[in-house]
Amino acid sequence: MPDDLFEVSPRYLAASPLSDHHAHLAALADSHDWALTADEETATVASPCGRIVLRHDHAAEGRGPHLVITAHTGPGAPARWRADIAGNVPVELVTALTKTITTALESDPDHLVYDIAAEPEGLIALPFTADRWEVLDTWGLTVLHSRDGLAAVRNRPPDSPSPPLQEDPDVAWHLLAAHPSGALWAVSFTHAVPTFVVASALQQTLSPKPAVRPAGIARHPALAPLITARPLTTNPAPATTRRPHQPPGATHSPRAR
Repeated sequence: MPDDLFEVSPRYLAASPLSDHHAHLAALADSHDWALTADEETATVASPCGRIVLRHDHAAEGRGPHLVITAHTGPGAPARWRADIAGNVPVELVTALTKTITTALESDPDHLVYDIAAEPEGLIALPFTADRWEVLDTWGLTVLHSRDGLAAVRNRPPDSPSPPLQEDPDVAWHLLAAHPSGALWAVSFTHAVPTFVVASALQQTLSPKPAVRPAGIARHPALAPLITARPLTTNPAPATTRRPHQPPGATHSPRAR
């Protein structure tokens, strides 16, 4: 096992600088022959068919998204769905999203763009454990809170009486992490985003597996007392899988949307 790799836990606090996101987009364009256009302020990567667009704003600050992923029926058409990425999201989460999207665009593009699957979708299986996450269902909103109080996953169905997530009634899922000094990162998905795309981000957020990083990686200074970083000597233990919206001991398995 390499001696220059470290395990960083919890996974949702393995913050990545925005430069890592930018570098990932460049690698995505190069490896999949997607069109990359960039200037001093933004970088945009578009699929060859023009139906998937990723736009990265170099200057984005605060709670606003710096990376927006949109799906379109064709070049220049209005967005059918949107994923907003803000802050120091672990690059593993961004990578999982883009891998899921590129694979689906090749295998079942109608499912990806229109959320029309060749086969009916099942429920999302999520890797979270009861000792790390608490599930709350209240007033039309399902919330998973990390036991340390530093991360959350929120799901709001379209007919929910609860206030809109992010003040946007079209947002169905909102994932976030924070530290004592403030927000760390957030990802949101609109209702039309296919379940399997949302699941790829949820699995990264809820997984108990540490993120594996080079020893010299830059770390968010506020996170030093909150994370555990140790040399990688063994493979992380496999995750325990539970279904969303299903607290330990529950027998029902509601759908994600």
